[in-house]
Amino acid sequence: MSKVIWTTHLRERIKQRGLNPDWVDTTVRFPDEVQASSTTNSNKHIKVINGYKIVAAVKRQGSDWVITSAWWNPIYNKTSDKLKDNRFFLEKWIDSALRSLEKLLTKK
Repeated sequence: MSKVIWTTHLRERIKQRGLNPDWVDTTVRFPDEVQASSTTNSNKHIKVINGYKIVAAVKRQGSDWVITSAWWNPIYNKTSDKLKDNRFFLEKWIDSALRSLEKLLTKK
């Protein structure tokens, strides 16, 4: 079974940037988009959560996922300058249900 590995650098950046660790985990496991990095041999997993674009730098190491860094930026509606979550209601609900189910299944 694949594991998600958090590097020390990632933990430092999350703390430094005030980023919610659950959001990073969700971004890696259930991305809205995956882009190849232009500077490294990793991918950028991207997800919009609560009006923020979360980006996690992820490398494959065998069957495991290694998260090397993460950052976030607010998404603004250009006409009103308010934060906007562009996801459809059903997508938000399914995402929440899957995360809750995963937490139940991984409890020891």
